[in-house]
Amino acid sequence: MRLRILPAGYVLLVGDLVAFLLFVYYGKLAHHLPVTFIGIMETLTPFLIGWIVAMLLFRSYSPRAYETAGRLLLSTLLTWTVAAPIGLVLRAWWTGVPITLIFAAVTYFITLAFLLGWRVPFAIVFALKKRSRRIAS
Repeated sequence: MRLRILPAGYVLLVGDLVAFLLFVYYGKLAHHLPVTFIGIMETLTPFLIGWIVAMLLFRSYSPRAYETAGRLLLSTLLTWTVAAPIGLVLRAWWTGVPITLIFAAVTYFITLAFLLGWRVPFAIVFALKKRSRRIAS
């Protein structure tokens, strides 16, 4: 079965990438680490790999995943709940730094906040556009 992504799905994808980048950027700043392209990519890559695996598993960018605000919320929660541990394990393996519970919790909840912080407004705008198209027809 082929994964079909509509323009709204691409908007979601770009927005999610920005959310991940902002999380990593602010994390580097908060920990007084240098903010370099390589540093950002080293931190970001394991979590993006986890996100890709989970997004393919849950088809997170298919129209069905965001057709309602509830589905979008569920899709986000499911995708990130699977992606975060994958990213944490890959990061620990790559860096040799063990996973701590506090780092795992902060990573999970703060990244989820970044994702929902832009996905909730997306869901509202998407629903309003969908409603206006129905009314116009």
